[in-house]
Amino acid sequence: MKRLYRSREDVMIGGVCSGIAKYLEIDPTVVRLVFVLLLFLSGAGFWLYVVLWVIMPLEPKPEASDSPAPMVEVKDKPALESAAPEKVVAIKKPKKPSVKKSTEEPKN
Repeated sequence: MKRLYRSREDVMIGGVCSGIAKYLEIDPTVVRLVFVLLLFLSGAGFWLYVVLWVIMPLEPKPEASDSPAPMVEVKDKPALESAAPEKVVAIKKPKKPSVKKSTEEPKN
């Protein structure tokens, strides 16, 4: 038996339109357009959406055994064996000559 749920995957706001579309086996865009038309024609689209959002249960999470393993794509970087490694050059500023101030008075 089919049950009406809010969608977890194809969600724009609350998953209501997508859930109705899955239940009716139609494109979610059609259901969304109907709600927008109801919104502009009578304002009922907004309230109907809110009520359905509260009433419709969220689609159950898929079981771990049902879901495929996550796909991980690994891209190898080409090896640059012939390229020289970057060199870091540190540039030091020359030190200013230090001038000692003598506290002694010059001898004559």
